[in-house]
Amino acid sequence: MTAERSDRLFSKYQLFSLYLPSFLLQLGAGMVAPVLPVFAKGFDVTFGEASLVFVVAQVGALVATFPAGYLMDTLGRRPVLLAGPLLTALASFMTPFAGSFAELLFWRFLGGAAAQIWQQARLVMIADSASSDTRARQITWMNGTARGGQLLGPAFGGVLAASFAVSVPFVLHAAVTLLATLPSVMLVKETAPSRRASTGEGADKATAAGGDGWGAIIAAMLTFQMLVFLMVQFSANLARGGNEFGALNLYAVYAYGIGTQELGLLASAAALAGMPVPFITGWLMDKYGRRSVIVPGFSFYGSSVILMAMTAFGGLSFEVFAVSYLLVQFSQGTIGGTMQVLGTDMAPGFARGRFFAIWRLIAQLASTITPGIFALLAEHVHYGVAFLYLAACALFVAAMVGTVLRVRGAAPRPT
Repeated sequence: MTAERSDRLFSKYQLFSLYLPSFLLQLGAGMVAPVLPVFAKGFDVTFGEASLVFVVAQVGALVATFPAGYLMDTLGRRPVLLAGPLLTALASFMTPFAGSFAELLFWRFLGGAAAQIWQQARLVMIADSASSDTRARQITWMNGTARGGQLLGPAFGGVLAASFAVSVPFVLHAAVTLLATLPSVMLVKETAPSRRASTGEGADKATAAGGDGWGAIIAAMLTFQMLVFLMVQFSANLARGGNEFGALNLYAVYAYGIGTQELGLLASAAALAGMPVPFITGWLMDKYGRRSVIVPGFSFYGSSVILMAMTAFGGLSFEVFAVSYLLVQFSQGTIGGTMQVLGTDMAPGFARGRFFAIWRLIAQLASTITPGIFALLAEHVHYGVAFLYLAACALFVAAMVGTVLRVRGAAPRPT
Protein backbone atom coordinates (compact mmCIF):
# COMPACT_ATOMS: atom_id res chain seq x y z
CA MET A 1 0.00 0.00 0.00
CA THR A 2 1.54 3.28 -1.06
CA ALA A 3 1.32 6.53 0.84
CA GLU A 4 -0.42 8.11 -2.16
CA ARG A 5 -3.14 5.50 -2.09
CA SER A 6 -3.64 5.80 1.68
CA ASP A 7 -4.08 9.58 1.48
CA ARG A 8 -6.93 9.40 -1.04
CA LEU A 9 -9.81 9.64 1.42
CA PHE A 10 -12.53 8.67 -1.05
CA SER A 11 -10.67 6.08 -3.13
CA LYS A 12 -11.99 2.63 -3.96
CA TYR A 13 -9.18 1.20 -1.85
CA GLN A 14 -10.20 3.16 1.25
CA LEU A 15 -13.86 2.31 0.75
CA PHE A 16 -13.34 -1.46 0.60
CA SER A 17 -10.36 -1.85 2.94
CA LEU A 18 -11.21 0.65 5.69
CA TYR A 19 -14.70 2.15 5.68
CA LEU A 20 -16.76 -0.87 4.57
CA PRO A 21 -15.10 -3.34 6.98
CA SER A 22 -15.53 -0.85 9.80
CA PHE A 23 -19.22 -0.49 8.95
CA LEU A 24 -19.85 -4.23 8.70
CA LEU A 25 -17.97 -5.10 11.89
CA GLN A 26 -19.98 -2.58 13.88
CA LEU A 27 -23.22 -3.59 12.17
CA GLY A 28 -22.71 -7.07 13.57
CA ALA A 29 -21.63 -5.82 16.98
CA GLY A 30 -24.61 -3.47 17.02
CA MET A 31 -27.03 -6.33 16.41
CA VAL A 32 -25.93 -8.14 19.57
CA ALA A 33 -25.52 -5.02 21.73
CA PRO A 34 -29.15 -4.70 22.90
CA VAL A 35 -29.47 -8.48 23.25
CA LEU A 36 -26.53 -9.00 25.59
CA PRO A 37 -27.93 -7.31 28.74
CA VAL A 38 -31.20 -9.25 28.48
CA PHE A 39 -29.36 -12.47 27.61
CA ALA A 40 -27.11 -12.04 30.65
CA LYS A 41 -30.08 -11.29 32.89
CA GLY A 42 -31.59 -14.61 31.76
CA PHE A 43 -28.90 -16.44 33.78
CA ASP A 44 -30.53 -14.96 36.90
CA VAL A 45 -27.58 -12.76 37.84
CA THR A 46 -27.43 -9.38 39.57
CA PHE A 47 -26.65 -6.05 37.90
CA GLY A 48 -23.03 -6.29 39.05
CA GLU A 49 -22.68 -9.85 37.75
CA ALA A 50 -24.37 -9.00 34.45
CA SER A 51 -21.89 -6.17 33.92
CA LEU A 52 -19.20 -8.85 33.67
CA VAL A 53 -20.28 -9.53 30.06
CA PHE A 54 -18.80 -6.12 29.28
CA VAL A 55 -15.93 -6.34 31.74
CA VAL A 56 -14.57 -9.62 30.37
CA ALA A 57 -14.73 -8.28 26.82
CA GLN A 58 -12.52 -5.43 27.98
CA VAL A 59 -10.24 -7.93 29.75
CA GLY A 60 -9.92 -9.82 26.48
CA ALA A 61 -9.04 -6.61 24.68
CA LEU A 62 -6.50 -5.81 27.41
CA VAL A 63 -4.82 -9.21 27.10
CA ALA A 64 -4.65 -8.86 23.31
CA THR A 65 -3.01 -5.40 23.18
CA PHE A 66 0.57 -6.35 23.98
CA PRO A 67 0.94 -9.51 21.86
CA ALA A 68 -0.90 -7.82 18.95
CA GLY A 69 1.56 -4.92 19.00
CA TYR A 70 4.59 -7.16 19.24
CA LEU A 71 3.38 -9.48 16.48
CA MET A 72 2.79 -6.55 14.16
CA ASP A 73 6.49 -5.70 14.40
CA THR A 74 7.60 -9.31 14.00
CA LEU A 75 5.05 -11.04 11.74
CA GLY A 76 3.67 -7.96 10.04
CA ARG A 77 0.45 -5.94 10.12
CA ARG A 78 -1.59 -7.90 7.58
CA PRO A 79 -1.79 -11.34 9.30
CA VAL A 80 -2.72 -9.70 12.60
CA LEU A 81 -5.40 -7.62 10.86
CA LEU A 82 -6.97 -10.70 9.26
CA ALA A 83 -6.91 -12.76 12.46
CA GLY A 84 -9.16 -10.35 14.35
CA PRO A 85 -12.42 -10.78 12.38
CA LEU A 86 -11.98 -14.56 12.15
CA LEU A 87 -11.82 -14.83 15.93
CA THR A 88 -14.73 -12.40 16.27
CA ALA A 89 -16.92 -14.59 14.06
CA LEU A 90 -16.08 -17.69 16.10
CA ALA A 91 -16.84 -15.98 19.42
CA SER A 92 -20.13 -14.51 18.25
CA PHE A 93 -21.36 -17.76 16.72
CA MET A 94 -20.69 -19.70 19.93
CA THR A 95 -22.11 -17.11 22.36
CA PRO A 96 -25.84 -18.01 22.16
CA PHE A 97 -25.01 -21.66 22.73
CA ALA A 98 -23.33 -20.95 26.07
CA GLY A 99 -24.68 -23.42 28.62
CA SER A 100 -23.65 -21.36 31.64
CA PHE A 101 -22.86 -17.80 32.58
CA ALA A 102 -19.18 -18.75 32.86
CA GLU A 103 -19.15 -20.05 29.28
CA LEU A 104 -20.85 -16.86 28.11
CA LEU A 105 -18.05 -14.89 29.75
CA PHE A 106 -15.41 -16.96 27.94
CA TRP A 107 -16.83 -16.18 24.51
CA ARG A 108 -17.18 -12.52 25.45
CA PHE A 109 -13.51 -12.55 26.46
CA LEU A 110 -12.48 -13.96 23.08
CA GLY A 111 -14.69 -11.48 21.25
CA GLY A 112 -13.13 -8.56 23.10
CA ALA A 113 -9.63 -9.77 22.26
CA ALA A 114 -10.53 -10.20 18.60
CA ALA A 115 -12.04 -6.73 18.29
CA GLN A 116 -8.92 -5.19 19.82
CA ILE A 117 -6.65 -7.08 17.42
CA TRP A 118 -8.46 -5.71 14.36
CA GLN A 119 -8.67 -2.14 15.63
CA GLN A 120 -5.06 -2.00 16.75
CA ALA A 121 -3.77 -3.41 13.47
CA ARG A 122 -5.86 -0.96 11.46
CA LEU A 123 -4.59 2.02 13.47
CA VAL A 124 -0.97 0.96 13.04
CA MET A 125 -1.47 0.62 9.30
CA ILE A 126 -2.90 4.14 9.15
CA ALA A 127 0.08 5.39 11.18
CA ASP A 128 2.43 3.63 8.75
CA SER A 129 1.00 5.12 5.60
CA ALA A 130 -1.22 8.16 6.14
CA SER A 131 0.17 11.68 6.15
CA SER A 132 -0.48 13.79 9.23
CA ASP A 133 -2.89 16.12 7.44
CA THR A 134 -5.25 13.27 6.50
CA ARG A 135 -4.74 10.98 9.50
CA ALA A 136 -7.49 12.47 11.69
CA ARG A 137 -10.04 12.16 8.91
CA GLN A 138 -9.13 8.56 8.19
CA ILE A 139 -9.43 7.56 11.84
CA THR A 140 -12.57 9.54 12.68
CA TRP A 141 -14.23 8.63 9.39
CA MET A 142 -13.50 5.01 10.14
CA ASN A 143 -15.32 5.59 13.43
CA GLY A 144 -18.06 7.45 11.58
CA THR A 145 -18.78 4.54 9.28
CA ALA A 146 -18.71 2.32 12.35
CA ARG A 147 -21.47 4.46 13.83
CA GLY A 148 -23.44 3.78 10.67
CA GLY A 149 -23.29 0.11 11.56
CA GLN A 150 -24.29 0.99 15.10
CA LEU A 151 -27.25 2.90 13.68
CA LEU A 152 -28.70 -0.07 11.84
CA GLY A 153 -27.50 -2.91 14.04
CA PRO A 154 -29.28 -2.44 17.39
CA ALA A 155 -32.81 -2.01 16.02
CA PHE A 156 -32.29 -4.92 13.62
CA GLY A 157 -30.85 -7.16 16.33
CA GLY A 158 -33.53 -6.24 18.85
CA VAL A 159 -36.35 -7.04 16.42
CA LEU A 160 -34.72 -10.33 15.39
CA ALA A 161 -34.30 -11.43 18.99
CA ALA A 162 -37.87 -10.50 19.87
CA SER A 163 -39.38 -12.03 16.71
CA PHE A 164 -37.33 -15.20 16.35
CA ALA A 165 -34.71 -16.28 18.88
CA VAL A 166 -31.94 -14.70 20.89
CA SER A 167 -29.38 -16.72 18.92
CA VAL A 168 -30.22 -15.13 15.56
CA PRO A 169 -28.39 -11.78 16.05
CA PHE A 170 -25.26 -13.60 17.20
CA VAL A 171 -25.20 -15.94 14.19
CA LEU A 172 -25.76 -13.02 11.82
CA HIS A 173 -22.97 -11.14 13.58
CA ALA A 174 -20.62 -14.01 12.78
CA ALA A 175 -21.70 -14.03 9.12
CA VAL A 176 -21.38 -10.27 8.70
CA THR A 177 -17.94 -10.33 10.32
CA LEU A 178 -16.70 -12.93 7.85
CA LEU A 179 -18.11 -10.82 5.01
CA ALA A 180 -16.19 -7.82 6.36
CA THR A 181 -12.94 -9.77 6.10
CA LEU A 182 -13.11 -10.41 2.35
CA PRO A 183 -12.08 -6.91 1.16
CA SER A 184 -9.04 -6.98 3.45
CA VAL A 185 -7.96 -10.39 2.14
CA MET A 186 -8.06 -9.11 -1.43
CA LEU A 187 -6.87 -5.51 -1.07
CA VAL A 188 -4.79 -4.88 2.04
CA LYS A 189 -1.03 -5.04 1.56
CA GLU A 190 1.67 -5.15 4.22
CA THR A 191 2.67 -1.72 5.57
CA ALA A 192 5.30 -2.63 8.18
CA PRO A 193 8.60 -0.99 7.16
CA SER A 194 10.58 -4.10 8.10
CA ARG A 195 8.40 -6.20 5.78
CA ARG A 196 8.57 -3.70 2.94
CA ALA A 197 12.34 -3.24 3.17
CA SER A 198 13.07 -6.24 0.97
CA THR A 199 11.17 -4.56 -1.88
CA GLY A 200 13.02 -1.30 -1.41
CA GLU A 201 10.29 0.54 0.54
CA GLY A 202 11.04 2.04 3.93
CA ALA A 203 14.47 0.49 4.37
CA ASP A 204 15.63 3.22 6.73
CA LYS A 205 12.61 2.70 8.96
CA ALA A 206 13.14 -1.03 8.90
CA THR A 207 16.70 -0.58 10.10
CA ALA A 208 15.52 1.68 12.91
CA ALA A 209 12.84 -0.76 13.96
CA GLY A 210 15.23 -3.67 14.04
CA GLY A 211 18.02 -1.80 15.75
CA ASP A 212 16.21 0.10 18.47
CA GLY A 213 13.57 -2.37 19.70
CA TRP A 214 12.13 -2.03 23.18
CA GLY A 215 14.83 0.15 24.73
CA ALA A 216 14.26 3.17 22.50
CA ILE A 217 10.48 2.87 22.74
CA ILE A 218 10.55 2.74 26.54
CA ALA A 219 12.90 5.72 26.66
CA ALA A 220 10.57 7.69 24.39
CA MET A 221 7.58 6.87 26.57
CA LEU A 222 9.28 8.04 29.76
CA THR A 223 9.49 11.67 28.62
CA PHE A 224 7.28 14.15 30.51
CA GLN A 225 4.90 14.91 27.65
CA MET A 226 4.47 11.25 26.80
CA LEU A 227 3.68 10.43 30.44
CA VAL A 228 1.11 13.23 30.45
CA PHE A 229 -0.39 11.85 27.27
CA LEU A 230 -0.63 8.34 28.76
CA MET A 231 -2.34 9.74 31.86
CA VAL A 232 -4.80 11.64 29.66
CA GLN A 233 -5.44 8.52 27.57
CA PHE A 234 -6.08 6.48 30.71
CA SER A 235 -8.61 9.03 31.99
CA ALA A 236 -10.30 9.27 28.59
CA ASN A 237 -10.96 5.53 28.58
CA LEU A 238 -12.18 5.64 32.17
CA ALA A 239 -14.64 8.34 31.15
CA ARG A 240 -16.25 6.22 28.46
CA GLY A 241 -17.40 3.61 30.95
CA GLY A 242 -15.97 0.68 28.97
CA ASN A 243 -18.02 1.02 25.82
CA GLU A 244 -20.97 3.06 24.73
CA PHE A 245 -23.39 0.14 24.78
CA GLY A 246 -22.33 -1.04 28.23
CA ALA A 247 -23.15 1.04 31.27
CA LEU A 248 -26.06 2.95 29.78
CA ASN A 249 -27.77 -0.15 28.42
CA LEU A 250 -27.40 -2.08 31.66
CA TYR A 251 -28.73 0.94 33.53
CA ALA A 252 -31.73 1.09 31.18
CA VAL A 253 -32.48 -2.62 31.63
CA TYR A 254 -32.14 -2.69 35.42
CA ALA A 255 -33.44 0.76 36.36
CA TYR A 256 -36.28 1.01 33.81
CA GLY A 257 -36.91 -2.65 32.91
CA ILE A 258 -36.95 -2.18 29.13
CA GLY A 259 -36.53 -5.10 26.71
CA THR A 260 -34.38 -5.83 23.68
CA GLN A 261 -36.62 -4.17 21.09
CA GLU A 262 -37.00 -0.89 22.98
CA LEU A 263 -33.30 -0.82 23.84
CA GLY A 264 -32.36 -1.53 20.22
CA LEU A 265 -34.51 1.33 18.93
CA LEU A 266 -33.09 3.71 21.53
CA ALA A 267 -29.51 2.77 20.69
CA SER A 268 -30.19 3.18 16.97
CA ALA A 269 -31.72 6.61 17.51
CA ALA A 270 -28.61 7.60 19.48
CA ALA A 271 -26.32 6.36 16.72
CA LEU A 272 -28.35 8.27 14.12
CA ALA A 273 -28.02 11.50 16.08
CA GLY A 274 -24.25 11.13 16.38
CA MET A 275 -23.45 9.61 12.99
CA PRO A 276 -22.38 12.83 11.16
CA VAL A 277 -20.22 14.06 14.04
CA PRO A 278 -16.97 12.08 13.41
CA PHE A 279 -16.85 13.30 9.81
CA ILE A 280 -16.91 16.89 11.07
CA THR A 281 -14.46 16.38 13.92
CA GLY A 282 -11.92 14.67 11.65
CA TRP A 283 -11.94 17.63 9.29
CA LEU A 284 -11.63 20.08 12.20
CA MET A 285 -8.70 18.19 13.70
CA ASP A 286 -6.80 18.11 10.42
CA LYS A 287 -7.48 21.77 9.67
CA TYR A 288 -7.36 23.46 13.10
CA GLY A 289 -5.46 21.00 15.27
CA ARG A 290 -6.28 18.27 17.75
CA ARG A 291 -7.02 20.52 20.72
CA SER A 292 -9.82 22.27 18.81
CA VAL A 293 -11.93 19.11 19.11
CA ILE A 294 -10.62 17.27 22.17
CA VAL A 295 -11.15 20.04 24.75
CA PRO A 296 -14.73 21.03 23.81
CA GLY A 297 -15.64 17.41 23.01
CA PHE A 298 -14.72 16.01 26.43
CA SER A 299 -16.23 19.05 28.14
CA PHE A 300 -19.52 18.45 26.31
CA TYR A 301 -19.47 14.74 27.10
CA GLY A 302 -18.71 15.37 30.79
CA SER A 303 -21.57 17.85 31.04
CA SER A 304 -23.97 15.41 29.34
CA VAL A 305 -23.09 12.65 31.80
CA ILE A 306 -23.70 15.06 34.69
CA LEU A 307 -27.20 15.53 33.30
CA MET A 308 -27.62 11.76 33.24
CA ALA A 309 -26.56 11.66 36.88
CA MET A 310 -29.29 14.17 37.70
CA THR A 311 -31.92 11.89 36.14
CA ALA A 312 -30.67 9.07 38.38
CA PHE A 313 -30.61 11.18 41.55
CA GLY A 314 -34.09 12.52 40.83
CA GLY A 315 -35.64 9.18 39.84
CA LEU A 316 -37.01 10.85 36.72
CA SER A 317 -39.23 9.26 34.09
CA PHE A 318 -38.06 7.03 31.27
CA GLU A 319 -38.81 9.81 28.79
CA VAL A 320 -36.34 12.10 30.54
CA PHE A 321 -33.81 9.30 30.68
CA ALA A 322 -34.24 8.66 26.95
CA VAL A 323 -33.47 12.31 26.14
CA SER A 324 -30.40 12.19 28.40
CA TYR A 325 -29.34 8.90 26.79
CA LEU A 326 -29.47 10.46 23.33
CA LEU A 327 -27.48 13.48 24.50
CA VAL A 328 -24.75 11.35 26.09
CA GLN A 329 -24.45 9.18 23.01
CA PHE A 330 -24.34 12.23 20.74
CA SER A 331 -21.61 13.80 22.85
CA GLN A 332 -19.61 10.56 22.68
CA GLY A 333 -19.52 11.05 18.94
CA THR A 334 -17.57 14.28 19.43
CA ILE A 335 -14.75 12.44 21.21
CA GLY A 336 -14.76 9.17 19.27
CA GLY A 337 -11.37 8.53 17.69
CA THR A 338 -9.80 11.73 19.02
CA MET A 339 -7.39 9.99 21.38
CA GLN A 340 -6.53 7.47 18.67
CA VAL A 341 -5.54 10.37 16.42
CA LEU A 342 -3.49 11.97 19.18
CA GLY A 343 -1.69 8.74 20.00
CA THR A 344 -0.99 8.00 16.34
CA ASP A 345 0.52 11.48 16.03
CA MET A 346 2.85 10.77 18.92
CA ALA A 347 3.92 7.31 17.78
CA PRO A 348 7.65 7.25 16.94
CA GLY A 349 8.48 6.30 13.38
CA PHE A 350 10.39 3.21 14.51
CA ALA A 351 8.86 0.05 16.02
CA ARG A 352 5.31 1.38 15.91
CA GLY A 353 3.89 -2.01 16.84
CA ARG A 354 5.80 -1.95 20.12
CA PHE A 355 4.64 1.60 20.83
CA PHE A 356 1.05 0.56 20.20
CA ALA A 357 1.55 -2.49 22.43
CA ILE A 358 2.36 -0.25 25.41
CA TRP A 359 0.01 2.64 24.56
CA ARG A 360 -3.04 0.47 23.87
CA LEU A 361 -2.28 -1.72 26.89
CA ILE A 362 -2.55 1.34 29.13
CA ALA A 363 -5.66 2.58 27.33
CA GLN A 364 -7.33 -0.80 27.45
CA LEU A 365 -6.51 -1.24 31.13
CA ALA A 366 -8.69 1.78 31.82
CA SER A 367 -11.45 0.42 29.57
CA THR A 368 -11.24 -2.88 31.40
CA ILE A 369 -11.62 -1.58 34.93
CA THR A 370 -14.10 1.23 34.37
CA PRO A 371 -17.26 -0.91 33.82
CA GLY A 372 -16.48 -2.66 37.09
CA ILE A 373 -15.98 0.65 38.87
CA PHE A 374 -19.25 1.92 37.42
CA ALA A 375 -21.09 -1.25 38.48
CA LEU A 376 -19.71 -1.13 42.03
CA LEU A 377 -20.67 2.51 42.46
CA ALA A 378 -24.10 1.91 40.94
CA GLU A 379 -24.87 -1.19 43.02
CA HIS A 380 -23.37 -0.16 46.36
CA VAL A 381 -23.64 3.64 46.32
CA HIS A 382 -25.95 5.15 43.69
CA TYR A 383 -26.39 5.21 39.94
CA GLY A 384 -25.97 8.98 40.03
CA VAL A 385 -22.58 8.72 41.73
CA ALA A 386 -21.44 6.24 39.08
CA PHE A 387 -22.31 8.72 36.33
CA LEU A 388 -20.55 11.55 38.18
CA TYR A 389 -17.40 9.40 38.23
CA LEU A 390 -17.49 9.17 34.42
CA ALA A 391 -18.06 12.92 34.13
CA ALA A 392 -15.12 13.76 36.40
CA CYS A 393 -12.76 11.66 34.26
CA ALA A 394 -13.95 13.39 31.08
CA LEU A 395 -13.54 16.90 32.49
CA PHE A 396 -10.03 15.99 33.68
CA VAL A 397 -9.09 15.07 30.09
CA ALA A 398 -10.38 18.41 28.80
CA ALA A 399 -8.42 20.30 31.45
CA MET A 400 -5.13 18.46 30.86
CA VAL A 401 -5.24 18.70 27.07
CA GLY A 402 -6.22 22.36 27.32
CA THR A 403 -3.47 23.39 29.74
CA VAL A 404 -0.62 20.88 30.08
CA LEU A 405 -0.26 18.54 27.10
CA ARG A 406 1.57 19.97 24.11
CA VAL A 407 -0.76 19.07 21.27
CA ARG A 408 0.33 19.60 17.70
CA GLY A 409 -1.57 22.19 15.69
CA ALA A 410 -3.13 21.93 12.27
CA ALA A 411 -1.55 19.33 10.01
CA PRO A 412 0.63 17.88 12.82
CA ARG A 413 3.80 16.05 11.87
CA PRO A 414 4.72 12.70 13.42
CA THR A 415 7.81 12.51 15.60
